[in-house]
Amino acid sequence: MKRGAVTVAVLALVLVAACQFQPSGTSDGIDASADGDAQVEDDAMTSDGSEVDSSAIDGSSIDARPVDAAVDARVDAAICPSECTSCAPNGTCTINCGAGGCNTGVTCPPGRPCVVNCIGAGACETGVVNCLLASSCVITCQGPDACDAGVNCAGTSCNVTCVGPGACEDGGVDCTATSCVISCNGDAACFNHVCCTGADCDSNQCQSTNGGCCDCQGCS
Repeated sequence: MKRGAVTVAVLALVLVAACQFQPSGTSDGIDASADGDAQVEDDAMTSDGSEVDSSAIDGSSIDARPVDAAVDARVDAAICPSECTSCAPNGTCTINCGAGGCNTGVTCPPGRPCVVNCIGAGACETGVVNCLLASSCVITCQGPDACDAGVNCAGTSCNVTCVGPGACEDGGVDCTATSCVISCNGDAACFNHVCCTGADCDSNQCQSTNGGCCDCQGCS
């Protein structure tokens, strides 16, 4: 056989072998990816080569985190009632009244702790300081005739301080809280009466000094 014929025969055999070669993962000579759909594996790979569980992609395996109680408190504080001068992160309402500033009285909003500061002459003189619906109360009446119309409080605890001549004089102090602590300091302070009817309320819960009164019947 001539050299040229041999060369042609060898090339023919190479071409036949090439046509019969099937890539791994296919059958019958058909490429598995020929339909154009990309194969998606259950476990994807991140850019650093670590595996990511695809079951977490739909969010079914992601735990919902409980809302932080402090966040709830801040939200409640942000909705601060108009009666309050300010509200603390825990929801406590603070009402500040300077001299003659709250003559018509003070009413604490319901369901939250309340702090009332009637500081100065006649700060809360002609209107009652009403803290009956708050969860707890801390009330300071300081100055001549501060809280003169009286103080009413309830809730789990109530702490009332009347300091100055005539402080809490005419209306007195009525406490129906579970625990009451009352201080009357000054000439005729709490003069009309101090009545305490809570579960934790006895003669030691009210302290009177400098002419203050600690009697439910009033002082003469």
